[in-house]
Amino acid sequence: MRAVIDTNVIISALFWGGRPRRVVDLAAAGRFQAVTSPELLAELDTVLAEDFDIPPDRLDLILRDVLSYAELVASVEELEAPVRDAADLIVIACALAGPADVIVTGDRDLLDLEQFRGVRVLSVSRFLSSLG
Repeated sequence: MRAVIDTNVIISALFWGGRPRRVVDLAAAGRFQAVTSPELLAELDTVLAEDFDIPPDRLDLILRDVLSYAELVASVEELEAPVRDAADLIVIACALAGPADVIVTGDRDLLDLEQFRGVRVLSVSRFLSSLG
């Protein structure tokens, strides 16, 4: 299975652990193939630096960690999708370029889509249940 782990899940894993940490740990253990894009990595970098005041040296370690378990793909150029928040387009673009089977997210706007072009959108709990 190939999955895009949304930025909000990675941040939750870093700071609060729990089920989001389990998703990241399972990706690192090879239970599924995580997929990311330069755009998602840039978003992660920006959010961690601006909202959590993470210093540059720690940011580099976090991004290298993500790249240790996630395949980097180039996102599709132009994308139209029925999203309420245009920022969510980078997640969908990564999933389509992946090609991913699923997007794992805590974002209500994405979860409301349920699926897009065959890519399922699952909460962390539902994703973990699907892995068995």
